[in-house]
Amino acid sequence: MIRAILVDDEPNALELLERYIGRIPFVECVATFRNPLEALEFLYNNTVDVIFLDINMPQLSGISFLETLEDRPHVVLTTAYSEYAVKSYEFAVEDYLLKPITFERFLKAINRIKKLQSSEKEIKEQQAFLFLKSGYQLLKVAVSDIRFLEKDGNYMTYHIKGKKILVRENIRQALDNLPKDFMQVHKSFLVPMSRIDAVESGRVRIEGDWVPVGAAFREEVMRRIG
Repeated sequence: MIRAILVDDEPNALELLERYIGRIPFVECVATFRNPLEALEFLYNNTVDVIFLDINMPQLSGISFLETLEDRPHVVLTTAYSEYAVKSYEFAVEDYLLKPITFERFLKAINRIKKLQSSEKEIKEQQAFLFLKSGYQLLKVAVSDIRFLEKDGNYMTYHIKGKKILVRENIRQALDNLPKDFMQVHKSFLVPMSRIDAVESGRVRIEGDWVPVGAAFREEVMRRIG
């Protein structure tokens, strides 16, 4: 399901796009806004997949809206003026719809968003796994199963749910292959910060396992934990 919001100061334009969305079973109109400032407030507290955004609005232009929005979803710009097309592509928007918008052109934009979502999902799924070379084997491991890593001489031990995997690599090589959530907390240990469930003086707990935190790393660990 594609979750969309519509931002346009013209009620007729909003009604038209709402009707179009109503004809597409895999798209949901989460909210509509005539005031772009209200849309910004909504986006600070909610996530959507795509914004259909008018460019010419009195309170805040669509271009200024994009400049204000830091972590934005996909964007499709809508306008009655073709001269904004070049400017819109500076913001790497996914599509540009010239009013009056036909259903066929709207559907083309939706299908583009759907394809982008599929590609993004595939990339995330690929990033969710690692292949670890242990001896003569390449082992596929889910990143979410890695509790912590421990340095053991010239090797790193991956502590995984139900087992351990020994890989010939150093801490820097391990960090380069892991998501940014993993952090060095000790000269010999790496942990996934988002899965820390308890903190004591000099150590952190991850799913029942306690891992030491070195004095040189404590300040940064506490900053990351928040």
